[in-house]
Amino acid sequence: MVLDIGDEAPDFTAMSTSGNYFNLYREIESGPILINFYIGDFGINCTNYMKKFVESYSKILDLGVKLVAINDDSLDSHNIFKSRLNAPFEYLYDKDKKIAMKYGAIVGPGYMTTGFTNREFYLVSKDRKIRYIWKAITPKVLPDLGDIVDGIRSNLSISKS
Repeated sequence: MVLDIGDEAPDFTAMSTSGNYFNLYREIESGPILINFYIGDFGINCTNYMKKFVESYSKILDLGVKLVAINDDSLDSHNIFKSRLNAPFEYLYDKDKKIAMKYGAIVGPGYMTTGFTNREFYLVSKDRKIRYIWKAITPKVLPDLGDIVDGIRSNLSISKS
């Protein structure tokens, strides 16, 4: 599946590190959400990147946007990872990569991480529409967090609809 800006975001429900089920459509009723698909807990690139995200998360919150991070690592793994990073946002368990497949967030053939969850971001507004997308061209590519914040900011007027 290939999603584009303006498409309706696929709904999903997943278990969260909060101990509750997270349902996208229910959660966006209180404001836009940035979905962060990533390869895995504890990998050097993901760990270093998520540390930077934790440090700059307040910039995303200041824009009125909630962040959730998601991949198919277990909730136990997510809870340990979240605790080690002191992350203030939720991690979601994507059992069997069903959510990543709905979003097309799977690493394609030709990479060591083929079949893993890809590094991608989707800003979903209250009207359930995708307002911003960032996708890694290759699994090793990490976005500039300033670019992600700018992407959210520039799409915020429509994302609050």
